[in-house]
Amino acid sequence: MFTDWNTFHCLAARRFWLNLWEEMKQDDCLGMAAQLSFYFLLAFFPFLIFLSSLTGFILKDPELIHKILMELQNFLPSDTHNAVREIALDLITIEGSEFLSLWIVLSLWWASFGFSAMVGVLNKAYDIKENRSYYRVRLLAIGVTIMASLFVIISGILLFFGDGIIQLLSHRIAIEPYPSFQNHLKVIYSFGHWIIIFLLLNLAMEIVYLVLPARQLTWTFFSPGSVIATLGCILGSRGFALYVNQVAQHYEYYQNLYGSLATLLLLMIWFYISSFFLLLGGEINSETYRWQTRQDLKG
Repeated sequence: MFTDWNTFHCLAARRFWLNLWEEMKQDDCLGMAAQLSFYFLLAFFPFLIFLSSLTGFILKDPELIHKILMELQNFLPSDTHNAVREIALDLITIEGSEFLSLWIVLSLWWASFGFSAMVGVLNKAYDIKENRSYYRVRLLAIGVTIMASLFVIISGILLFFGDGIIQLLSHRIAIEPYPSFQNHLKVIYSFGHWIIIFLLLNLAMEIVYLVLPARQLTWTFFSPGSVIATLGCILGSRGFALYVNQVAQHYEYYQNLYGSLATLLLLMIWFYISSFFLLLGGEINSETYRWQTRQDLKG
């Protein structure tokens, strides 16, 4: 099913949001987001290493990982992005080709811990007990990690070639009655760039919400939880980055207080914001599921 737009009707009900708030307090979403952000922080650099290995193994294109790392500047404060990029490039360049297979396996194993932690969180949101074996859950987490890597690579390819196409068109195409064509083309691409990010991130979240919980759920491309979580992650990350970048004294305050740990702290805050919206989307979908079940019983 592409999507069931009837599931979005419950978002207009005040009772739905009150029930959601009670459910989030009961599940301790704020505390679980902190726990999840810690796991994502541990898995972040192994994920980048795995992503680089997978990119080089599949596409033999070392420039793509640089493009993907540059895209992170849309979501992270400038100083944090620069530090993350330097660390990631250092880790990638020391990778030895003779140990490539082992490097990919170990990076994949460590990178999957973030999604493995999501299993218990989503099960708690749906009020269900885990009845699958440890190995099955770990394989699911590894599969979701590979899926996330492929989505990042696909988005990187689209954005990479999109930049080249726009530059080619802007230099070679000129419409005499339309002198501002090049500028408008860049604006259209900039808008389309965010549409691509939204669609791929939404699709990745839908797969996470479908695969990880220990309950068989109906597949939809758009769900209330995935749409709100995707918008929340993008807008929350952008807002956080702009806040730190534009109000420079806040970064200097963190730097004076925490020294070299300021970058790690800001990265942790970014993971916390993303983790919260990821959990919020799961809670919204679980409450939507319960809401529809109650409505079906009344009907």
